[in-house]
Amino acid sequence: MALVLSLALTVGLPACSKLKDAARDMQPGQAFLDSRIPAGLSPQYYPPDGFVWSAYRSGSLPEARYGVASPPVNPRAQVLILADADYPAEVYFELMRQLLDEGYGAWLLEAPGQGGSGHYLLQNQSIFASSYHDSQLVARDFIKDIIKPLADKPVFVIGTGYSAITALSLSTMLKDDNLKGFIGYAPYLGGPIAKGDAWHRETVQPGYWGGIAQNWRMSNPDLRMSQKSETWQKQMQKAYADLNGPHLPVTSLKNGAQVLIIESETATTPQANTASALCTRLPRCKLQPNEGQQTLGADVTAFIQSQIH
Repeated sequence: MALVLSLALTVGLPACSKLKDAARDMQPGQAFLDSRIPAGLSPQYYPPDGFVWSAYRSGSLPEARYGVASPPVNPRAQVLILADADYPAEVYFELMRQLLDEGYGAWLLEAPGQGGSGHYLLQNQSIFASSYHDSQLVARDFIKDIIKPLADKPVFVIGTGYSAITALSLSTMLKDDNLKGFIGYAPYLGGPIAKGDAWHRETVQPGYWGGIAQNWRMSNPDLRMSQKSETWQKQMQKAYADLNGPHLPVTSLKNGAQVLIIESETATTPQANTASALCTRLPRCKLQPNEGQQTLGADVTAFIQSQIH
């Protein structure tokens, strides 16, 4: 009987191992790397010259979609843009162009489970993340493995909306002396998150980036995921609570990197007051107003210029 049991276990182990390998291989979904430029799109929203899409996988997570372009001169700094889940990453091409014009290398990273990045196992057509730590880990590993900050090419990280929380959270974790600044534009500041509506050609998101996003989604069905899963909503709320909570690491920013929160609302609004309160919790943080998404490039390049000279 013992011999039969031993044989059964021996035979069963390879099968079990194969099942585990298959599950692991299925988990990291593949990123979408072939977006088409919409007909009639203004050239200022085109991918920059030399831009290429690729995919990056951190551990067993789905592939993260990323793109990169370099200026015609030796870059003075590298800038990583973390795409907001509200938009396909393509809406940041204009910002990339502005950075390249100033002589900075430009990187664009989309977290797993959103936009054109790979899907999680069993994820439906809603934005998803198994944990809010996933986007932080992907960005951290991507900076270390792919960008590789150098003293003569320091790195700046910018996030907008929901991804601003990721960028600001990284400012409390990363201690590389070659990381010089973290920018959060119009960050999510806690509270309920709407599920949102399924994409429709007649429904355009508000704001400057909303129209750009609609153009890209019209031409690329793979970029039309816009509803937010309940799990993603809860994880994003946890991410903000963790950043704004009482246990922020006291070792934050030993490298002396500057943190900038850009808030489009005036200083007298509850939104701006909440952003100001968050900024006081982050070492070396300052709050700056701005005139909207269309002027973000000028604000970002001015900040970077102030930090590298």
